[in-house]
Amino acid sequence: MRSIFALLLLYLLTCNCQVSASNIKSYSISGKDGKTTFPFRLFNNILVVDVAIDGKDSMKFIFDSGCKSTIIIHPKWLDSFNVNYNKKIFFAGLGYKDSIETYRIDGASLSLGNMKGEHVPVYILSRDSMNIDTYLGIDIDGIFGAEIFEKFYVHINYKTHQIELYNKKPEKKINRHYTRLPVSIYKSKGYLNSMILNKSTQLFSAELLLDTGANVAVIIKNKEPEDLKVQPYIEAELGEGLSGTMYSKIGRLSNLFIDTFHIKNTIVSFQETPITIKESNEDALNGNIGNEILYRFDIFYAYPEKAIYLKPGKHYHDPYYFNVSNIILLENRTHNGGYLVKSIASQSPPLIAGLQKGDEIIRIDGYDCHRIPLEDALLLLNKRMGKKISVTFIRNHVKQKITYKLESII
Repeated sequence: MRSIFALLLLYLLTCNCQVSASNIKSYSISGKDGKTTFPFRLFNNILVVDVAIDGKDSMKFIFDSGCKSTIIIHPKWLDSFNVNYNKKIFFAGLGYKDSIETYRIDGASLSLGNMKGEHVPVYILSRDSMNIDTYLGIDIDGIFGAEIFEKFYVHINYKTHQIELYNKKPEKKINRHYTRLPVSIYKSKGYLNSMILNKSTQLFSAELLLDTGANVAVIIKNKEPEDLKVQPYIEAELGEGLSGTMYSKIGRLSNLFIDTFHIKNTIVSFQETPITIKESNEDALNGNIGNEILYRFDIFYAYPEKAIYLKPGKHYHDPYYFNVSNIILLENRTHNGGYLVKSIASQSPPLIAGLQKGDEIIRIDGYDCHRIPLEDALLLLNKRMGKKISVTFIRNHVKQKITYKLESII
């Protein structure tokens, strides 16, 4: 079962930069067939790829169609690149902090499979202010931005865990079984028109960002559940954004229509987030479509022709769940070797059973936490609905044990 923990929605407030003709940004695929394929790994429904920058060893990046530019999130890399310390760039995104400061690597080269990027601006956070690593259970170096979506035809194969980039439209692969949908492009990001029908039969138009860097199914920005008559809903922490920890109200959309595709009873997150020019249309809902929906389709992102091609996959009719255990863990390798509970959703089974924020989980269903990575701990906490889980934890130096059943609370 796919757990839904970290929500990684990242937006760049870009600046206009002038470059000489000899330093124009470019992306290209080597080889005669104009195609490259490279693997990705899924962590909590987030795509992670290996990227080389300026010939350095491969770094782990989130493959993110919802963020325009490429960002290195740890300042430890500042000394490894040619950084322009005189020019500061500020980012803002989801979270409850101010915008954050970055520096720019001048004229970086990128490698992703056989795709090469030259003279690409890459940004490095000046402070270690993002805890993505601890939410996903692996070390993450940055976010690989959406610019290549505008340059190439992109196919993300969730079945084989492969990403394919094409210089030209792969006519033989995109057959009659795919549906072509138009998208609008803004700053390399694709927006899809859709409709939302609530239980009161009210119809809302929505313009949703196709966001491979988000793992929640749908995000609605600057609206409240009451505006769409979404009931019930819970309050929960979802993860880290560029502007800090993200808190959200989580409920369900009765009906989401993407052209002729009818998606029922999906999870929706209501977020407060900065508004961009693209998202200032007051007549339509604004938000994102994340991987919890995207992985259920076979999709070719055809941004060069301002479109996508999609067809339902085998998971299309799978039910939607919100982070079944409703626990967010952070790496906390103390002498106990356990994992710290950073938050628990309101009304959730572990909270009702007695688990609290700040408790250190040391054992899950017979597995000692000091023997398993965070990724496995998350999997153990996200069994199928209806299953029982036993958790041993330490609070104020006292060991306690609880058992609870996984139940849907929305």
